[in-house]
Amino acid sequence: MKIFARFLSYVLHPVFMPLVSVFILFQLPLYYNFKYSDSFFNYIYVLLSLNLIAIPLLVNFYMKRKKMIKSMEMNEVGERVLPYLISCIFYTLTYFLLKEISFPDFYLAVFQAATLTIFALLLLALLKQKTSAHLAGIGGICGMLISIAISFKIDTSGLLIVFVLLSGLAGFSRLALNAHKPIEVILGFLLGLGLQLFITLL
Repeated sequence: MKIFARFLSYVLHPVFMPLVSVFILFQLPLYYNFKYSDSFFNYIYVLLSLNLIAIPLLVNFYMKRKKMIKSMEMNEVGERVLPYLISCIFYTLTYFLLKEISFPDFYLAVFQAATLTIFALLLLALLKQKTSAHLAGIGGICGMLISIAISFKIDTSGLLIVFVLLSGLAGFSRLALNAHKPIEVILGFLLGLGLQLFITLL
């Protein structure tokens, strides 16, 4: 059971959620997607992969090697402050790079909500409040799908069901690994969902 839970925890890691979000956006029949070439989309994928996946993971590996954190899961809330701070820096940098290339406004709003979620997780960590980043990431995708359905009248119910189920699996994995309490899992999901809905539906 623990092996399965750990597998889910890695596969559904929040570091991958921005790339998943953008991939979903690019696959939906939104009129924005017909304005750009494949090279534009590939640039976005590379940018997010480097800034939000490769660099944060390398930093975390370095911190673990230097014993600044005990594990990549960062089960102690104090261990999360510096990685969250670094993520905030790279999320902010990426946001301005996307804005510079005239990324569509709705897509920018989705990314802005994700950036604010990281800042909120950092603030909570500074206050010694542990909140599930896994559930915040998947909750954000659920919020994005709801917002798309409302804003563009596109049926995203199928995808929404999938990600609600994935949120349940992510929650199970974090609880099974004793990484979080149930309230921390619920608050993480509501944080990601709420910020995404608030920012994208403004």
